[in-house]
Amino acid sequence: MKKRYNVAIIGCGGMGEAHIQENYYKENIRFTYACDCDLERAVMFQRKYGVDYITSDYKECISDDKVDIVIIATRPKSHLDILRACIQYHKHVLCEKPICDTLEAGSTFLRLVKEHPEIKVLVGHILRHNKTYQRAAEMIQAGAIGKPVIFRMVQNHHTMNWERYLSMLQEVSPLLDCGVHYADIIQWFTGAKVTDIHATGVRSEKDVPAGNYNYGLVTMRMSDGSVGYYEAGYSNTLSAQNVKEFAGPKGRIRIIFAKERQEHQEEGDLIEFYRYPEKEYEMINIRCSRKPTGEQFEYLLQMIENNLPPVPSMEEVKEAFDIMIQADTMIKHNL
Repeated sequence: MKKRYNVAIIGCGGMGEAHIQENYYKENIRFTYACDCDLERAVMFQRKYGVDYITSDYKECISDDKVDIVIIATRPKSHLDILRACIQYHKHVLCEKPICDTLEAGSTFLRLVKEHPEIKVLVGHILRHNKTYQRAAEMIQAGAIGKPVIFRMVQNHHTMNWERYLSMLQEVSPLLDCGVHYADIIQWFTGAKVTDIHATGVRSEKDVPAGNYNYGLVTMRMSDGSVGYYEAGYSNTLSAQNVKEFAGPKGRIRIIFAKERQEHQEEGDLIEFYRYPEKEYEMINIRCSRKPTGEQFEYLLQMIENNLPPVPSMEEVKEAFDIMIQADTMIKHNL
């Protein structure tokens, strides 16, 4: 019989909902608390997902003996304080990325996790638990496209809700928000390290908070000669783009996400594999019974029950975080 876990979710925004939506119906999971500084959002979670209790005080739910696991889905600035409380009250943690908002806080986060191995902490690098990216990683690591690899990674948002993005920009930049995923991917796929970083960006919308930017671009050179870039922007005028393409001397891999397929969306994501010099295409469907948020949470349970290490490791999390903090600092210094 599966062990039952009581879960508190702190942060009832978009990522909080992504986590609860994929896990609330499982027989061995009970969402005991929904916590948000805006109590109305916690009320909505209670009504929609049958959460037992709501609160605006994260310490209230973390200190409850009934709670086994805490999902931290708040803005990065709050992560370190919430982690400290989880360690104090012996709660396992799934923490959204990026881990913090400064290098110093990130180093403290890593140190606390290392000092308390009895507390299982998994950072939400969800692409590590995404079957499409796992397959692409396997292909590249097996030499399917050769080396060096060119990484083209773009995530631009044409905003239909500008106020939402302005709220995010009060605390986090476009590069730091999701860029940690792609700084991790470029190292995971190649097994090499980032050795050189250049970044630039712009505050193209007048109501973007002073000292921040709404469009950024970072280029990375790897120890094996591979190169890549990550481009991210929030704008009223940029066209929406989601490009994930990896090219080498022997071929190219392009990820086409299910919702972007013109037909057969029920088949899941699609990996377009182009071989060179054969000039042949292979289309690989990636069928998934669970979303990556579900896979990721299941892995946290495996960590707890079987004493498994986190994926990615905390060192890998910190490396990706440091890369994007460095890029973020470059841009803000030159604004």
